[in-house]
Amino acid sequence: MQDALDAIQENESDSPDRQILFESAALAILTHVLESGTRIDLAVSEYLKQTSIGSDETHVRPDLIICVSDCLGLLHRAADGTPDDVRQVLDGATRAWRNADRTRRLSAQGGITRIQACIGNIRRAIGANS
Repeated sequence: MQDALDAIQENESDSPDRQILFESAALAILTHVLESGTRIDLAVSEYLKQTSIGSDETHVRPDLIICVSDCLGLLHRAADGTPDDVRQVLDGATRAWRNADRTRRLSAQGGITRIQACIGNIRRAIGANS
């Protein structure tokens, strides 16, 4: 479940952008949910136990649950088919998200919450592969 987070940490400086880490966590949790069928809230809890993301934040768990839940719906709508189709859309979206120009990403500032930025950036990545 840590593949996305590991990839970001390898490609970023010593202090990776918190929004990037948050979105990476959402993508890793989405992968886990699709592969295992685990409920979103349980998958988020498992992920947070395994990583240090958000250990200093009180709202990271509910924020991730909201993002993962919303993005899972986006994936199902984009795939419009079988679970294998959903997984293919997620794989393509993850690649597009990793390759996205940092200057074009939404960030949690200027009135945009990290939830809105996360969903928006993942939505763009899904759209790039549809």
